[in-house]
This record gives sequence, C-alpha cells and structure tokens, in this order.
Amino acid sequence: MTYFGFTITREDEANFPQFSNVTEARAYFQKRYGDNYHLGDWEYVDFVGKVYFDDVDGQPVQIGEDGSVHVVY
Repeated sequence: MTYFGFTITREDEANFPQFSNVTEARAYFQKRYGDNYHLGDWEYVDFVGKVYFDDVDGQPVQIGEDGSVHVVY
C-alpha cells in the first residue's frame, strides 16, 4: 500500500531497525523492497560524511555512512 503515492510511510520509517553502517542499511532495503530498491550515488556532506542517495519506487532514501536513514516524503 502506498501513502500519498509513496511506498515507504512515516510509520515504516519509525519501525526501521537501527543500522550500524550503510552496508547493513542497504542490505535491509534490498531484502525488504527487492527490485523496487535502487542504489544511487553518494555525496560528501560537511560534518556528516558520505550520504548515499538511493530510492524505493522513486521515493528518495538518504543513508549515512553510520547507517542513519532519512526518507523523503
């Protein structure tokens, strides 16, 4: 089910496990969303480090090197 056209809801995001790093987070998204999950490029952000810009069905998912996840709505 989608919420306002998005695959990932705020409730889904609130229930994501805590990830130790970007590799662990990406593995989770690949397993959970399968072919709908797409790896993207990364960019270095001051005071944060590398941030990876992936997506699920076109919905942006930003993942930090430390495994932090931000879903764009």
